[in-house]
Amino acid sequence: MSTAGALLDRVQRQLLSGTVEERNKLATGVDADDTSFVLTYEVGGFREGTVFEIGSELVYIWSAATGTKTLTVERGYAGTTPASHSAGAIATLNPRFPKQQMLDALNQDIDDLSSPANGLFQVVTTDAITYNGSDRQIDMTGVTNVLDLIDVRVKYKSDDFPIVHRVRLQRNLPVADFPSTYALVFDEAPVAGKLIVRYTAPFVRAASTSSDIQSVCKVPVTMEDILEMGVMVRMLSVREIKRNFTEAQGDTRRADEVPPGAMRDSFTNILRLRRDRIIAEKAKLARQYPLTIRV
Repeated sequence: MSTAGALLDRVQRQLLSGTVEERNKLATGVDADDTSFVLTYEVGGFREGTVFEIGSELVYIWSAATGTKTLTVERGYAGTTPASHSAGAIATLNPRFPKQQMLDALNQDIDDLSSPANGLFQVVTTDAITYNGSDRQIDMTGVTNVLDLIDVRVKYKSDDFPIVHRVRLQRNLPVADFPSTYALVFDEAPVAGKLIVRYTAPFVRAASTSSDIQSVCKVPVTMEDILEMGVMVRMLSVREIKRNFTEAQGDTRRADEVPPGAMRDSFTNILRLRRDRIIAEKAKLARQYPLTIRV
């Protein structure tokens, strides 16, 4: 089991490739509305006009008192959310890959995996639906966010769950009549009884870095590497844009040492590997969950 934060830490290690960013620690804890931070060690590069990250929050420094190691700050910089932080919490100066930005990239990639272009999904089973043996359409009670049906079975006996054929999924129905907005449509009515419905659904976004990738986002362990590569691509593409800013470029050897397109080539290779992994996982799902619905 992995949290979103643990996955992002692995991505960050790959992206930084051994680069050590300047860090410090809080000497005392702070609340979400505190605007004064006391550091444990010498302020070093923690000066006015710089930004540091603590947890998933970015903090802007208005002034720094080197004698008392005290920073006067603006909380929740760049749209991040102010939070309480304990004494000893790590502050990272001018992070190259901020956690909140990486979390946004992770959620974008989670959404992307379930898009029609990629076709990956989670499998959900519900047995909360009962059929009376006569209705042509019934609500999919308690069901949300359905991509497609895998199969529908009816509990005929305690040890017999035959597959129901000639059943279809209908979506976007009036809430007043179908609370879930989804309905099962029977072109050939089965016997009355409890239905066991398996269907595909999109993966779920991570609400925070503490969200579990398997239990909350519903992404299996075997697909975690796909998410890691997706986050890498999204973060590197932003760096390439920054690299190509033309408004003001100082005198530097970087243009010769790291020519334009170097980052693009890096994430193109990662993108190719990600595509191969998606194809492999899609093939595995197709074999594991063959379509049994016949209309």
